[in-house]
Amino acid sequence: MTPSTRLYFIVAAEPRSQGSMTAVYNRRLGCSRVRHANAPALSYWRNTVKANAHAAGAVNWEEGPIGIRVSFGIKAPLNTKHGYPKAPDLDKLIRAVLDALTGVCYKDDSQVTVIEADKSWLPHTSIEVWRIERQSKANQATLWAQDADRVESEK
Repeated sequence: MTPSTRLYFIVAAEPRSQGSMTAVYNRRLGCSRVRHANAPALSYWRNTVKANAHAAGAVNWEEGPIGIRVSFGIKAPLNTKHGYPKAPDLDKLIRAVLDALTGVCYKDDSQVTVIEADKSWLPHTSIEVWRIERQSKANQATLWAQDADRVESEK
């Protein structure tokens, strides 16, 4: 695979989730502002992901479908009674990475059509982003028809 269709890089920082929002009221200005609950840590995580993507030779694919695979490395707690990393939530971790790579690997995260993700007790996070080749409309229609035939035959 050429670098223009696939990108792989490692992030050696603790992943942060893009989770809850907090309203902060400014008495002097008399207005509220909404920000992420863990804004400084989230900002550092996003900037680290961006920097590592750029260092790996990221190309901004302006259009077309994108796939992403993320294996989050979570620091193991002192008590590992569950046998797997529980916190933070996987969906919130993914949101932070998708937003961090917007404008770096793709124009908008709505281009992402395939997401593969997991979290485990590792010292780093690995991220792989690839461009999905588009299929012709005729080929896609054939695949849909074959899929519909398969579903009908299973009934």
